[in-house]
Amino acid sequence: MTMPIDLLDSFGRKHDYLRLSITDNCNFRCLYCMPDEPFKSTSSVELMSSREIFEIARVFVHHYGINKIRITGGEPLVRHDFENIIRQISKLNVNTGVTTNGVLLHKYFDALEECNVKNLNISIDSLDREKFKYITKRDLFQPVWDNIKESIRRGFNVKLNMVVMRGFNDDEIPEFIALSHHYPMELRFIEFMPFTGNSWEKAKVIPVAEMLDLVSQHFTLEKITDQKNDTSRKYRISEESKGVFGLISTMSNAFCAGCNRIRITSDGKIKNCLFGADEFDLLKAFRNEEDLLELIQLGITRKHKEKGGQFSEMGSVKNQSIVNRSMIKIGG
Repeated sequence: MTMPIDLLDSFGRKHDYLRLSITDNCNFRCLYCMPDEPFKSTSSVELMSSREIFEIARVFVHHYGINKIRITGGEPLVRHDFENIIRQISKLNVNTGVTTNGVLLHKYFDALEECNVKNLNISIDSLDREKFKYITKRDLFQPVWDNIKESIRRGFNVKLNMVVMRGFNDDEIPEFIALSHHYPMELRFIEFMPFTGNSWEKAKVIPVAEMLDLVSQHFTLEKITDQKNDTSRKYRISEESKGVFGLISTMSNAFCAGCNRIRITSDGKIKNCLFGADEFDLLKAFRNEEDLLELIQLGITRKHKEKGGQFSEMGSVKNQSIVNRSMIKIGG
C-alpha cells in the first residue's frame, strides 16, 4: 500500500481535516446561515450519493492521510441515508464528528455510538425559548436542549456553538459560560461571519477581545493551552469546572496561519477556505472517472493566505461584496 503524502498549500500548511457536507437542506431557518430570500435545496441528482461521499472521502484518507472527518450540512441528520453514510465513513478508521442543530439526535444516538463517533458539535444561539424561535424560525428549543443533555449523559464530546450578534444574544454570554462550569462540554462563542444573503453588518460583530472583556466582568478566567490547529482560544472559570469555553475570532483575529481544513460541499465542490470564491468540481471529475488527485492538489495550491483573499487586514471586504455561497450551501 502506498504511503499517504502530506497535502500542503503554498504557505506550507498541512491539511489533514476534511469537513464534508452531505446536504444543504435544513429543518431550521437560522438568519445568519440561510439567505434572506426564497431558498431551494440542491436536487438529489446534483448531490453526492452515499457511495460517492465514501469514495471521495477515501481518496483523502488513503492518499493524503486525512485523519479527521466532520459530517456537516445544512442539517446532516435530515438526509434519509444519514445512518448509512456514517456507517460507511466509520470504515475509514478516522476521528469522526458531526455538526448538527441537535433536534433529531435522539434518532441516531445508538448508531453514532456503534460507529464510534465521539464528537458532536451542536449549534444553539440562545437559551431563551422565544429568542431561539426567532432565530431558527422553529419552536423547538426543548427537544434540542433535551438532546444536548442526553449527548452529555452518553459520554459524547460535546461542543455547543453560539454565533454572537450584538444586540441580540450577547447578553446571554455569562449564562452560556455558566453551563461550562456545570457540564462537561466546550462552549464556543463565534464571531458573526459574512456570507451571501445573511444580512451581515460589521456593527453586529462583537470582536472576541470585547467578548473576553465582558466575560472578565463576571468571572475570573484561567487560560487553557491551545493546540496548533485549534480554532478557539479556550478558558475555564474555575478548577472545579466540568467544562471549558472558547472564543472563535474568525473576523477580528483570524486563525488562518494554523488552518488544516478542507471543505467539500454537498454537491461535490472542494473549497479550500470557508470564505474562498474558488471551487473545484470533484463530483464531476469522479463521475467522469477523471483523476481526483490532480484537482485536489490544484485546489489546495490556490488557497489564499487568509480569509479567502477577500478581506483587508482591517477586516473590511476588499471588493465591496463577498463572492461566495450562503453558509448553508457551503457546510458548517
